[in-house]
Amino acid sequence: MRLFYRIAAYSLSSLGVIHTALTPLFYDRFSPDALWFAGTGLALVFLGLLNLVAERIWQAWAINVCIAANLVGCVYGILVAIALPEIQAYVAAAIFIAVVIASILARRSVH
Repeated sequence: MRLFYRIAAYSLSSLGVIHTALTPLFYDRFSPDALWFAGTGLALVFLGLLNLVAERIWQAWAINVCIAANLVGCVYGILVAIALPEIQAYVAAAIFIAVVIASILARRSVH
């Protein structure tokens, strides 16, 4: 169970790194839109890191915080996939769903 949780968290962080790194390809100048795009990638990185910390310390309260954050992120990811029906949005939504499932299953195994 912990391995699934760790893989899902690393996948989310990796998606965020890729998203942030691609900012210069989509935006040719420094602008508010470019900052929002990069900021979304950074949010994915931080959410993935939050899950990795919770998996590492393996405390119920930390995983509860992650579950709440993951659910909000998942809703956001699904809304993005609805608004932007492209493969990368579907992949991101699937990763969000995996992180939510992994964190809930992890919480059930913490005493």
